[in-house]
Amino acid sequence: MSSFDPEFLKGVAAECPGFQVRAAARAVTRYYNACFKPFGLTAEQFSLLVGIGAGEGATLVDLAVSAGVDATTLSRNVRNLEARGLVRAEGGRGRLGKRLNLTDAGCNLMVDAFPIWKAAKAELSRNMGDEQLQSAIRKMAELAKAAAFA
Repeated sequence: MSSFDPEFLKGVAAECPGFQVRAAARAVTRYYNACFKPFGLTAEQFSLLVGIGAGEGATLVDLAVSAGVDATTLSRNVRNLEARGLVRAEGGRGRLGKRLNLTDAGCNLMVDAFPIWKAAKAELSRNMGDEQLQSAIRKMAELAKAAAFA
């Protein structure tokens, strides 16, 4: 049996795609949470509103599949957005049948929040370089695809 080596674990943390992606996701989420705080939104809620607005009439399951998240977790966030009057669930029953749409208030909030998102993305681009940021986005999509097929 080999002995425990903390130095080896430091190397794993530095080289592990999963570790690095989670660390980057937490940092980017904190950044966007701060940007959207004046709107009473989290980065996750903003993303969910984008998905609902882009996929007019999508079901909760549709959104969960496209975002690669658990429908139960997504359901809690949708209920929160419904309670705030930003999202409306219509027709059908349950997660498979109800169609989600932005309300007028949800559309207005997105119109107000979009310039903040655009400015936040531009700041990341200035800090990192536009080409580097676009490359990172492409590489994350490739990594997600590779992991899905592994």
